[in-house]
Amino acid sequence: MSKVWFGIGSNRDRAHNVRAGVKALHDAFAGPQTPLHISRVFESEAVGFVGHSFYNLVAWVETTVPLLDVLARCKAIERQHGHDSRAPRFSPRTLDIDILLYDDEVCSTPIQLPRAEILTNAFVLWPLAELSAEQCHPVLKKTFAELWQSYTGQQQLAPIALEFESLPYLVFPSNV
Repeated sequence: MSKVWFGIGSNRDRAHNVRAGVKALHDAFAGPQTPLHISRVFESEAVGFVGHSFYNLVAWVETTVPLLDVLARCKAIERQHGHDSRAPRFSPRTLDIDILLYDDEVCSTPIQLPRAEILTNAFVLWPLAELSAEQCHPVLKKTFAELWQSYTGQQQLAPIALEFESLPYLVFPSNV
């Protein structure tokens, strides 16, 4: 079993798309022995462009699905929810699902792991630190709680209350 963490975000019909992304990941990967764990949802300003604020969260699940297949499933879910892969990197998103970590894998292809945004974006690091505080960054060998405590970025974000559909294998944060 491998443990994979996802960053989920949307700034178009945010609540609907974030809920849809969580449900799609749940349907694709979760089961009785492998629940999908999700963080709180955070609202943050758009980064790199002027646009509506985003809703972001982090999720993790254990899976036997290989990295390339996890990536393909994430891209398919994004497309099903209106994500245009030809759009500029810094632009509005209906649904964005990024693989942040796949076990302790460190690579640059087919995707960069661990994802660089873990260290630079509060909307990734804060929920990751809440959800997997004692998990270590595979390169820096510091826990996500330690990385969040030393975060010096200026990005403004706040947790929000967002209700999710009751799904059989969905686990909500218990430590916040």
